[in-house]
Amino acid sequence: MGFLKLFRKDRQRRRRLDYYADGLGLRGKSLAAIEEPGFRKAFDTAVELNREGWGGKVPDIRWRAHTAVWAARHGLALEGDFVECGVYLGLLSLTIAHSLDFARVPKRFWLFDTWDGLAEGALTDQEKQRSDQAGWIYRGVYELAARNFAPFPNVTLVRGTLPQSLEGQPIGKIAYLSMDLNSAAPEEAVIRTLWDRITPGGVVLLDDYGWTGFDDQRRMWDGFAAGRGVPILSLPTGQGLILKPPA
Repeated sequence: MGFLKLFRKDRQRRRRLDYYADGLGLRGKSLAAIEEPGFRKAFDTAVELNREGWGGKVPDIRWRAHTAVWAARHGLALEGDFVECGVYLGLLSLTIAHSLDFARVPKRFWLFDTWDGLAEGALTDQEKQRSDQAGWIYRGVYELAARNFAPFPNVTLVRGTLPQSLEGQPIGKIAYLSMDLNSAAPEEAVIRTLWDRITPGGVVLLDDYGWTGFDDQRRMWDGFAAGRGVPILSLPTGQGLILKPPA
């Protein structure tokens, strides 16, 4: 079958779906969650604030963003701050901040990133290839990220390589932790550093867990979770979800 026929067949298949974005196609499922006006406004705001850094083509990850907002909202009732490791311009964390009116929330939101791409020291060949392909998007983005979060005085951007950049930060309990470092080694180092600070019932959201091509991260997380008797929920968005059990 020629390329043109395959393209047409794929386009026809997508037309029969109720939703198709970010590698996720749905048919016969309610879209009420991502069409809720408050969420839509928050996500659309985050998209506009990200547009410059993405060259105008911001990825449509609204279902991932919905999952992140759910996880963060769950964390509102728990003791502890919010932490996101791997931010870029904050498509997920901005959606959370605007959805929850975070400037009025009595918590801090800690955002960790190099804002200069992945630190190459511990990258696997697969991870290095992804880093090389995505390198263009990191040009001058810290200033854009700082601008995006300026309306939220309780959001702190911490620039540096993880896990070293955790040192000296006054983070106590954690109610919500988002991990999106695109590399197994730093994610493992971070979770081993922060696990004991996560409040029972707290959420750990793994952005890369279920995606093909991120096998090193999935295996690392499977091993970490198994060692603590904690299951990981694998979501069709490609995310993974951990709820820390009671002590």
